[in-house]
Amino acid sequence: MLRDLRGAITEALAESSEVTRSMDLIRDEGWSVYLVIDRKQDDETPEGFELTGEEEPTPEPAFRIDSTDLVFLRSLGIDPTRRVRRRR
Repeated sequence: MLRDLRGAITEALAESSEVTRSMDLIRDEGWSVYLVIDRKQDDETPEGFELTGEEEPTPEPAFRIDSTDLVFLRSLGIDPTRRVRRRR
């Protein structure tokens, strides 16, 4: 079934001149394009997860700096622990 799906998607993408043009531009910039399709059994679907056309807002990620990040930022001349001065 996955091979059939891969073939159908490949054929649909190959027929689209807009997709071909976009992929060529990406390749010209030195990037590779990969499309990954994952599959799960119906009983593996997380509770409350449903594919809909509406996008739910994502929560803000937690921002944390560990000691490795702090050393790297300071090596670049960035000190995130320094207080910000007010503008005059």
